[in-house]
Amino acid sequence: MNQRIITVALFASTLTASAFAANFGTPVNTTQAATTAVAAAPVGVSSTVAGPQAGENFRIVKPDGNTIIQQGKLGTNVLTGVPITISDKDAFLVSGGKCAFNVKYDEISPVAATATTNRLFSNDALIAQNTNIDVQPGVLKTIWTQPYLVAGVNNVRVVVNADGAAPSTKWIRINVTGTCGAATAPVNPSPAPTSPEPVVKPAPPVTVTPAPAPAVIRYVPGTAEWNNLNNIWGYSNYATTQLKNANYARYFELVKLNAAVTAVINAKTVEKGAYNSIVTSWNTFVTEEKFKSLMATVVAGREGKR
Repeated sequence: MNQRIITVALFASTLTASAFAANFGTPVNTTQAATTAVAAAPVGVSSTVAGPQAGENFRIVKPDGNTIIQQGKLGTNVLTGVPITISDKDAFLVSGGKCAFNVKYDEISPVAATATTNRLFSNDALIAQNTNIDVQPGVLKTIWTQPYLVAGVNNVRVVVNADGAAPSTKWIRINVTGTCGAATAPVNPSPAPTSPEPVVKPAPPVTVTPAPAPAVIRYVPGTAEWNNLNNIWGYSNYATTQLKNANYARYFELVKLNAAVTAVINAKTVEKGAYNSIVTSWNTFVTEEKFKSLMATVVAGREGKR
């Protein structure tokens, strides 16, 4: 039994090392992009722009990156684009009134461009950023990112080559149904009618200075929390592969959690609320006897095949 525990710990350590190498070993583009050569600019892309520009198609996809949940067209302003309506149930991560989705959109450039930056805004708040993007002349590049949207209306602005001399800006409106995990106020019954109260002259208005909004706490590579995420990422990658055919009842939950952790690792930043949600979910697996038993069996099987 002690030998098996030591073996599992050693394997988890190896996974952590490979996860760090994948994340920091080379300057990886966080777009997870696939490129396709095209003879001319796609529909909705101007051939007169001097640098990278956004295409038309804006897709929200499942964690596999291929299955489209909803899609619409980007426009020159929020009223010209084709809007999307999507449920918070399609998000891969929900936290405090915000939903994280897997998103794909395209860009193309008539000239080569290196180390460019794309940014996504919703209602003027930055929700996603991709850096170190290289584009070849006339080659369509698909960008994969993971923005957080609020429940309700999101006026999304896509800015390609944001730090360049001629950034390309397009818009789309995304309506998110549901609450995205936000607390809802209880509905109180209507009070019983009472006799009219005497009219009292109100006091003169008093100017009140609003309290500053609390700063958003984020964790990035190099922090202890980020090291925890790399551990979770490496072990969940191995678990999703090894338990695929093990008839594990919570396998779909495990895959969904692994996709959420992968998205955060690629983004290289995570809010405290999303981090806590990931850690809490992961702890339900590592403390579950069935999960521990299956993983111990997998590791023992690997030892026997050496």
